[in-house]
Amino acid sequence: MAKHPYQLLDVDSGLFQKLERLTVILYNTASPLTSINQTRRELFCYKNHAMEKLPPNQHAVLQHIHCAVFQAGTWTTSTQTQQMMPSPKNYRWTKEQESWAPVWVTLPEVSAAGRELIRCNCKGDCSACNCGNANLDCSPLCRCNCSK
Repeated sequence: MAKHPYQLLDVDSGLFQKLERLTVILYNTASPLTSINQTRRELFCYKNHAMEKLPPNQHAVLQHIHCAVFQAGTWTTSTQTQQMMPSPKNYRWTKEQESWAPVWVTLPEVSAAGRELIRCNCKGDCSACNCGNANLDCSPLCRCNCSK
């Protein structure tokens, strides 16, 4: 089998980090951040952006890149008379009946991970913490330092 012209990235590769920074700039042009996940947190917690206006998380960006890499690799070999393509499965695509479809995300959707979106408004006085009153640990979005 011929080698596909493009290889998969991982989150530690320099190219992925540049693409991640580009994604940060697309959603917040003034941001000095390099992490898309930190950008999501900042936009949600401190700038009160709606969930549907947040950038994708790092994992979703990586999935999208993998799907795009396979498609780009396919186009670059389209002039060859005898294409020997690797399986799309190796590039984060999935077989659905008779065709292939990209896998955009593999993490649970927000409703399944909703606990992480809970935040309390206490500012250090944990005696009135909503999380503690509900017998929950404070989430990373809480502005307090409660450790219940």
